Amino acid sequence: MSAALLWIFLPGLAAVGLWFGRKRSGMVVFVATGLCLALAGLALVLPIGKALRLGRLLFELEPVMNIAGRRLVLAEADRPLLTFFYAIAGFWFAGTLSAGGHRQIVPYGLGMVALLVAAVAVEPFLFAALLIEMAVLLSIPMLITPGEARIGQGVLRYLIFQTLAMPFILLAGWALSGVEANPADATLVSLASIFLGLGFAFWLAIFPFYTWVPLLAGQAPPYAVGFLYLVLPTTALLLGLDFINAYGWLRNASQLYLILRLGGALMVVTAGVWSLFQRNLGRLFGYAMIVETGFSLLAVSLNSHLGGEIFTMIFLPRVIAMGLWALCSAALLKTGRSLDYESLERVAEELPTASAGLAAAVLTLGGLPLLAAFPIRIVLLQEVAGQSPLTAVWVLAGMVGLLFSAFRLLAVLTGGYFGPRRFQEGRLQSALIIAGAAALLIIGFAPRLFLPLLAGMLKAFTRLP
Repeated sequence: MSAALLWIFLPGLAAVGLWFGRKRSGMVVFVATGLCLALAGLALVLPIGKALRLGRLLFELEPVMNIAGRRLVLAEADRPLLTFFYAIAGFWFAGTLSAGGHRQIVPYGLGMVALLVAAVAVEPFLFAALLIEMAVLLSIPMLITPGEARIGQGVLRYLIFQTLAMPFILLAGWALSGVEANPADATLVSLASIFLGLGFAFWLAIFPFYTWVPLLAGQAPPYAVGFLYLVLPTTALLLGLDFINAYGWLRNASQLYLILRLGGALMVVTAGVWSLFQRNLGRLFGYAMIVETGFSLLAVSLNSHLGGEIFTMIFLPRVIAMGLWALCSAALLKTGRSLDYESLERVAEELPTASAGLAAAVLTLGGLPLLAAFPIRIVLLQEVAGQSPLTAVWVLAGMVGLLFSAFRLLAVLTGGYFGPRRFQEGRLQSALIIAGAAALLIIGFAPRLFLPLLAGMLKAFTRLP
C-alpha cells in the first residue's frame, strides 16, 4: 500500500463524499474531524518504507506512488509534516459547528488539505503549482457567504494574486531545468531566481503583494479566512524550504537570506504600522496574519539550525491564536453584529468569553509577555539583531504597533467597564474558547515543554544547516 493512498487519496475521496452529505452538518464535522485526527495519529506512529508486522500480516507503506509518469513521494522524514497538516485540519474542523460557518467549509477544506499535501509530495515540483492553484479554486466557495449574489473584491483579488504565482513557478521550473544542464549559465540562474522570487512573493503575500489579505479578511467569513491563510502560506513556506534544501546554488547564495530578511522585516513593520489605523476586526486579523508570515521569513533568513527550529516553533502559538481569533470573531458575527469597532463597543458585557478569548489571541500575536508567542519572538529578535541590529529595531517597532492595536481593541470590547457580565454564550463555544486561551497561557509559562514539539518537521530538509 502506498503512503499517498492513505494521506492524499483517502481524504480527497472523503471530501467528495462529505460534500454530498453536507446538509447533515453535525455528521460531516464529526467524520472529517475524526478522519483528520486519525490520519495525524497514523502519521505519528506508522513508519513509511519499513515493514510492520500486524499479527500474522506483514504490512508496509510504500513511500513512492507513480501516476502517469509523475511521482508522489511521502518518505519517513515527511511524517512530522503529515502529522502537522492533519492535526491542524482536525483542530479547525472541530470548531466549525460552534463558529457557525456555512456547511461547505468542511468538505472543501478537507479537499484543500489533500491537494496541499499532494503539492508537497509531487515530483517534479512543477506540478505543485498546479495543485496549489486547484486548492485555491477549491477555496473560493468557502469565502462566499451563502445567498450573496455578488463576489467581494477581496475574493477576486485573492484569486488573481494567487493565480499570478502559477506562471512564475512554471517559468522557474523551465529555468531550473536549464540550470541543472548548465550550472555555469549565469543568465538562467538569474532568471530562475527572479521567477522563483515572484512566484513565492505572490503565494506568500509578501510586501507589496499583500493588499488582498486585509481586504479579504474584512469581507469573508473569518473562520474560513483563518483556515485558508494558515494552510496556504504554510504549504508555500515548506515548498520554499524544499527548494533551498534541493538546490545548492540557491542554498549558498548570501543574497537570498538578505532578501528574506528584508522582505520579512518589511511585512512586520508595514503591517504592524497599518494595524494601528484599523477600525475593523477582520482587517486587523489580516494584518496580524501578514506579521506572522514576516516572522517566518525572518526565521528562514537566519540560515542556521536555530533559525530552522524557530521556524517550526512559531507554528504552535500561531495555529492556536489564529484559531481562537477566528472562532471568537465568528461568535461575534452570530449575534448579528458586524466586525466594525462601532458595532463591538462594550460587547464584553454580553459575550464575556468570546471577548476574553479574542483578547488572548490578539495579545498573543502582538507578542505580549507571558503568552505563547513571546518566548520565541524574543529569541528571534536576538538572532536577527546579531546579524542586523537596525532590522531588529524595525521589527520591534512593527511588533509594538500590533500590540498597541490589541490594547485599542481591548478598550473597544470592554469600554472601560469590568463589572458583572450577562452570560449569553453556548457551552460548547465557551469550552472551546476557554481551552484555547488556557493553551496560550500554559505555553507562555512553560515554552520549553511545548514549542519544540514541531521541530521534527526539519527532518525532511536534510541539507539545511
